Amino acid sequence: MSAIQEQLPDLLPSGYTLLDRYRVVRLLRKGGMSVVYDVVDETNGRVLAVKVLPGQLRTRVLHQRFLREARLAAQVVHPNVVSTIDAGVLCDETPFIVMERLEGETVRDLLVKEGRLPLAQAVHILRQVLAGIEAAHARGVIHRDLKPSNVLRLDGARDGFVKVIDFGLSKDIATHQKTLTGPGETLGTPSYMAPEQVLAEQVDARTDVYGAGVLFYEMVTGQRAVPYSDAVQSVFEAILTRPVPPPSSIVSELPAALDEFVAKALAKYPSGRFSSARAMSRAAQALRPDA
Repeated sequence: MSAIQEQLPDLLPSGYTLLDRYRVVRLLRKGGMSVVYDVVDETNGRVLAVKVLPGQLRTRVLHQRFLREARLAAQVVHPNVVSTIDAGVLCDETPFIVMERLEGETVRDLLVKEGRLPLAQAVHILRQVLAGIEAAHARGVIHRDLKPSNVLRLDGARDGFVKVIDFGLSKDIATHQKTLTGPGETLGTPSYMAPEQVLAEQVDARTDVYGAGVLFYEMVTGQRAVPYSDAVQSVFEAILTRPVPPPSSIVSELPAALDEFVAKALAKYPSGRFSSARAMSRAAQALRPDA
């Protein structure tokens, strides 16, 4: 590792080495909850990505949550889920996660360009997401933050291959691990949260069913199921009390069966939703125009 310092800079310099193995090449992106770098694994020359928790966010709770992400994500091995390679802590106790390096564009990028996606393409993406999420659920891991920016379509991949990324809000239900939040804090992106997340109640696989439904709704309509607002409480009120407009009321050529599918996925109570990612995927297959 590079020479020990009491406090590392907020941005790691090119050439800095983590675990005497991963050499920083360049900064990839800065987000609200992490900084991501291109790195090279010096043992085999493989190009990877490293996600680091920024200095201003190094609170005890976020530190624990970040390391938990590495542990939970590493348990999920599936072609439609980003692979976690390694994890560690820098000399100033800054946690980091080493992941496979992916090139592509998110579903958010696609929607910005296209407005909305053809039904067949949306179903294809949804079923891949559900396959990855099903694998996570089989390991007792709930993603809890499914949204267009957390689904990546890989460059050069055949047939629009996608991966689910960012397990930063995931929860381990296998051990019923306590959620790492502050008093009264909810986790998730407001417009994409399930009612039970808004109420800070117990989550399970059906929480991700809801998240997948919100993702699908936006892909086929070009609109969020719950519109964005700076007033978070109004977003929460809509999630808890207001019905989501049927997709066919926004895009007239969408079939009535799609309205029923979305209504079931976005039921206010988990008991009204598809029971699992697999059940939702089977129902989605019947929606394809070529099915």
